[in-house]
Amino acid sequence: MKNINQRIEAARQLFEDKQFEQALAEFDALSEEKKLSKKQKFNIIFYKGRVKMDINNYDEAQYDMEKALKAGEESGDRYEQAQALHQLGILAKLRGDYEKATELLREELRKCSSLMPSYYSDLSYNFFEQGDVKMLAGELTDARMYFQHALVFAETEANYHGVGLAARALGRLNRKVNRRKEALTYLRKSYENFKLAEDQDGVESTLGEITKLKEAMEDSFQH
Repeated sequence: MKNINQRIEAARQLFEDKQFEQALAEFDALSEEKKLSKKQKFNIIFYKGRVKMDINNYDEAQYDMEKALKAGEESGDRYEQAQALHQLGILAKLRGDYEKATELLREELRKCSSLMPSYYSDLSYNFFEQGDVKMLAGELTDARMYFQHALVFAETEANYHGVGLAARALGRLNRKVNRRKEALTYLRKSYENFKLAEDQDGVESTLGEITKLKEAMEDSFQH
């Protein structure tokens, strides 16, 4: 019989494989276990929240992430606190509460910038989310600054997925302000890095954006 840590890892893998119902059922079962360490309790509630975010159950995800943050605070684990704050920032962004999202993401940075085990990757994802918030709020100059920082941080640690996200964001931003050649350059960079990261969803969605942009460029050239 698998021990608790093995079951948590198996459930997390179900989540990564997008088998959300099975993952949630297993995390629910795990949460009923009597003898759980603080770390195990955090991981179970945190990933329950992540699953619910991916199935768009934002209210319950918010509840779980707030519980995860509280668990991290009670155990004094600043990295756990940062993980929960990052997801709470994304939830605020998804609700359209950009001010709250920025506040939470900045709190994440304050909590853990010196403690994060993969420092530059965590900085990259944080700055990417802050840039996304600014872009949604129409603050494009600030968005560009955050995305450029996110790109540099991801490149520093050879985090291909992080480079893919930041480069795609810069591609979309440049397309938005009609800098189509720059947009295409960034989108191609994103595509190549998603391939290196073996992120099939990223590869396919970015390839779709490249195709649409090239068609638009050809149309405008013909006219």
